[in-house]
Amino acid sequence: MKKLFEVQTNLTNYMYPISKIIISVLIVLFSIFRKRLFVIDSKPLNIFVTLICFVFTMVSILSFYISISELFYVCRNRKAEHTDVKSLATVPFDFERIISLVKDNDIIEFEIIANEKMLRVGASSDCEVNSLVFFDKRFYIEKEEYLTIEEFEEALSRYMSDGKINVVTVDGVKAEKW
Repeated sequence: MKKLFEVQTNLTNYMYPISKIIISVLIVLFSIFRKRLFVIDSKPLNIFVTLICFVFTMVSILSFYISISELFYVCRNRKAEHTDVKSLATVPFDFERIISLVKDNDIIEFEIIANEKMLRVGASSDCEVNSLVFFDKRFYIEKEEYLTIEEFEEALSRYMSDGKINVVTVDGVKAEKW
C-alpha cells in the first residue's frame, strides 16, 4: 500500500502508471455520478457514502499525480536503457584526478561508464538560502551515499581499470572539454 503513494523511479514499463491513472479516473467518475447509479434513501447512509467517495476521490487524485510523474521516469529510464554505452565518447581520467576534483568541489557529478553501464558519481552538499557556505557534504555512486572520502574512494576503485575511469561528462559538460 505504501508503494502505491510513492513515485517509483525505477520503472521501465508504462503498464503500472497507466493502470493507476485509469483506475483513478474511474473512481473519480464513479464518485461524481454515483447518485445517478445508486439511489440511497437513508440520509445517514448517504452522508457516510458521500464521505467515503470524497476520501476515495482525494486518494485517486493523489495517485493520478504520482502516476503522471512515474510516466516521465519510465520515459527517462527507457531512454537510458536503450542508450548504447559503447557508442558514447569517453575520456579516461586518472583515478586520483577524479578523487581530487571530488575533494575540492562541494558539488560535482561525473557520468562514467563501468561494466557496460552508465553511472552517476560525485559529491553533493547543502547550503542555506543566499549563502555561499556549504555543509553536510556527501559522496555518492548512483543511489549509494558515502559519508567519508575514504569510503567513496574505496567504492569507486571497483570501477577503474588500469588506474583510470572512463568519463562521459563532468557536471553535464562532455569530458573532452575538461
